Amino acid sequence: MLWLDAFLRLSTVTLLLLSAILSLRDKCCWRPTVFVVLSAVGVAGMLIASAPEILRPPLPIWAVASIFDAGAIVFVWWFGLAIFRDDFRLHWPHWTLFVAVMALNLPQEWAQISDQFDYPNGLLITGDLLAFGMMGHLVFTIAREGRDDLVRRRRLSRAYFASGLVVSVVISILTESIWNPLYEGQLTFIKPLTVFPLALWFTLWLTRINLNHMEFQHDHTEVEEGGPGIDPRDGLLLEKLKIAMEIDKAYREPGMTIRDLAERLDAPEHRLRSLINQGLGYRNFSAFLNSYRINAVKAEFQDPEKSRIPVLTLAMDVGYNSLAPFNRAFRANEGMTPTAYRQRLNEQKGDALADGALG
Repeated sequence: MLWLDAFLRLSTVTLLLLSAILSLRDKCCWRPTVFVVLSAVGVAGMLIASAPEILRPPLPIWAVASIFDAGAIVFVWWFGLAIFRDDFRLHWPHWTLFVAVMALNLPQEWAQISDQFDYPNGLLITGDLLAFGMMGHLVFTIAREGRDDLVRRRRLSRAYFASGLVVSVVISILTESIWNPLYEGQLTFIKPLTVFPLALWFTLWLTRINLNHMEFQHDHTEVEEGGPGIDPRDGLLLEKLKIAMEIDKAYREPGMTIRDLAERLDAPEHRLRSLINQGLGYRNFSAFLNSYRINAVKAEFQDPEKSRIPVLTLAMDVGYNSLAPFNRAFRANEGMTPTAYRQRLNEQKGDALADGALG
């Protein structure tokens, strides 16, 4: 099976590196691109570093590949979160797990070619548990936030992405930790065999060819999914939505979901999703609700009679269940906490009064 292993590894590594190059070429300014590249290079490094000895590249290439291999599972975790969460940013828990995984995996990589020490089984099991934990968290996040997603194609792809990822990672870990030792390395081709279909699909998706380019015609302007463009058939639904949000203030209802809002408007959920996404430009329902809730709180900040009302009270009045999600949403929209925003607003009012008195 050596020929199959060599073919699958070389093909998959080529596809992954090509995907990374294409991502940098076409989406260099897109925020998740760095995670796409890291995950592609990380998985390519995994395939290079885990190759049988007869297929192993020169030591310098293997050393670089092993470094990316050590962090591959974290890069894939970051990639999945970045693709399916619009607000994803790296914070200290992500970096902490990255450091922990690298500390566990780098000695394991070195132990593969060094006879000076054996890698403890306990650390190997710990690394596998961390990998399963990150994949479990990713699947949970993809499923949980799917209900809030307004981008149709992304919502439909969640199940395929999660299932393909889980199957690939589980088989990869089982192959490396259990099957290969039992069969004395005879099943090394299983790992590239699992990754190859995913790499091929991703590359084909990135390289879809528009044959109209061969005619050298001017490109037609297209409205991207998520861009403004209201279907004339949704005019009545848009009016009902405006009344519900601006007059009835439906956003103040805690735990409001898009299904709840669709039932309130007596409209099909898929039409409401399409209207908010393609017509109003929101990629998820939380961002749509937050826009109303945050504007309502900012209006309250302007009212002198409410200057002593705690921020938590104002947040709960507009539909938040606690202060933490309100603070995150407010900071994402305004670049500062609500307390800092209110303080700056009060200072501006004080400066205006002082200028008026001097005048």
